[in-house]
Amino acid sequence: MQVTSIDMGQSPSSVRSKGSRKSFRGFVRRSKLNKSSLSHTFSLPPSEEYPELMNINTATEEQLMTLPGVNRQLAREIVRHRQMIGRFKRVDDLALVSGIGAEKLDTLRPEICTNIRKQVSRASSCTHSLDSFRLLSDNKLCSVNSSSVFQLQCVPGLNQEIAANIVDYRNKKGPFKSLDDLIKVRGIDVIRLSAVKAHLSLEPRKCESEQHLTNGHVNGWTDVSLNGSLMSNELKTPTTPCRKSFSMPAKFPLTLPNGFAAAPVNDILDLLSAYSHRPVVEEVFMYERDGVRCCRLASWNIHQLTRDKVINPGVREVVCRTILENKLSIIAIQDIQEVEAVKVLCEELNAPTLRRVREWRSNSQNWEYCIPQNTECQSLGFIYENCNKTITIEDVAVDQLHLVVEAGEVKRLMGLLADASSERLVSCSQAFLICGRPLILVNVHCKDALGEEDSKRLKEIADVAVAAKLQLAFLGEFQKWDNIGLLQNCESLLDEEIKTTVDANFSGKSTILCPGTIDASNFIGRSGAVKSGLCHLAIPRGWSWGGPASPFCPVWTELKIPD
Repeated sequence: MQVTSIDMGQSPSSVRSKGSRKSFRGFVRRSKLNKSSLSHTFSLPPSEEYPELMNINTATEEQLMTLPGVNRQLAREIVRHRQMIGRFKRVDDLALVSGIGAEKLDTLRPEICTNIRKQVSRASSCTHSLDSFRLLSDNKLCSVNSSSVFQLQCVPGLNQEIAANIVDYRNKKGPFKSLDDLIKVRGIDVIRLSAVKAHLSLEPRKCESEQHLTNGHVNGWTDVSLNGSLMSNELKTPTTPCRKSFSMPAKFPLTLPNGFAAAPVNDILDLLSAYSHRPVVEEVFMYERDGVRCCRLASWNIHQLTRDKVINPGVREVVCRTILENKLSIIAIQDIQEVEAVKVLCEELNAPTLRRVREWRSNSQNWEYCIPQNTECQSLGFIYENCNKTITIEDVAVDQLHLVVEAGEVKRLMGLLADASSERLVSCSQAFLICGRPLILVNVHCKDALGEEDSKRLKEIADVAVAAKLQLAFLGEFQKWDNIGLLQNCESLLDEEIKTTVDANFSGKSTILCPGTIDASNFIGRSGAVKSGLCHLAIPRGWSWGGPASPFCPVWTELKIPD
């Protein structure tokens, strides 16, 4: 019987017959489980009889293409993902690569490994971790006078705490005049200072016009190219309801700061998105209920909605995917601080730049928005889906409803809606035609406990709408249930015990109110609050990551559309 050669001292159990490929792999797996390795005096040459497992941390594209079911495109995806994360820690991590599912991973598993001792060729790898891309040249220095905490903590020798101390010192004392002044920062001694000075400068780099992973704005992201175009045009009061008119770049041509070369931010975002939970849609809503057409109305306090906030890709992804996953047709938005932010969200829905938004196949990409002309009410607005395969929605002026409602009632209702706001309450109204059926939505944001006059005006609006047989709804942030209880002639479509915040540090109560009774309206009675999928690893949460897009969650209800 032909056997492999054995050095003296080896156990006879190491003998393997020629052609026993399967048993050899079993031997490799058993030795790994026992955490023991073969003696250096015994080695099996790589051959057809004794194949080595392919190390996916070092294999080139060409070598990966020798694996079953791996073409050049998939091999390229594996290498690209590996460059993003540095290395695969386990074979199961390969499932995160685009194009590799559970079935293909099971096929590849017997052929691959992540253990460097079993790699195909140590000299064949063209891949390095992100740390190996650190460049120490002068044009890659990090500015102590302009860099954020996130940028500074990437400098060798600085951690998050010391980076925060640098920024805090800079905010209190002003810009550093010399790098030696860093010795005054808590946590920096002479030894550390001498180690980090080679990576720091006092002035920002000329090429710092690229977008970086920063922590200097509301949600830690800023796009200088966008900011420049927006800052050059002061925000103007729209004379007509706003329409989509803001274009985002199809791809962010960005790199990480502090000398991380060849690491596009888009690749980092793909990785963060892959690890950010998206909920499994339990019910496939097809715009009908019990054979009757219907649509979903929603309200969402997105909290301090600014241009800087929505530039954060995590915020855009959470907001857009939440709208698409829950098939929300009209969304009333509260706490808008800059109209440009609504434009950015609407443009992302119409021309998605984020991979997860592009992947949602049911997106009609036909979204519009409207903001009131009154500057005092521009903290409120609406985003709506203009048309899909089942329903059509168009916004109209309230005074145009005289075509379907008695003119006298419309005029009276317009007067009441115009005077609904006060110091404690901000409101705006918008009329929609859903498949030709009129609907008036009153977007509400309560800042404090409602007074008697506030509740009286809202109740009068509800009474007029019921008398005119006109479908109307109040929706928004009422702050607390006591404000809702003041409107005795309205019925809430959400129960009082439903919590509408996702952050314990914030209090609020969002709901949707139906004038009169639900049974006498076109509301079906189905409603809910979306509480999952609201966080993303690209959104800061204090000094960590994985925060929510808003401390408030969206609420929704279903409205039937009679034929």
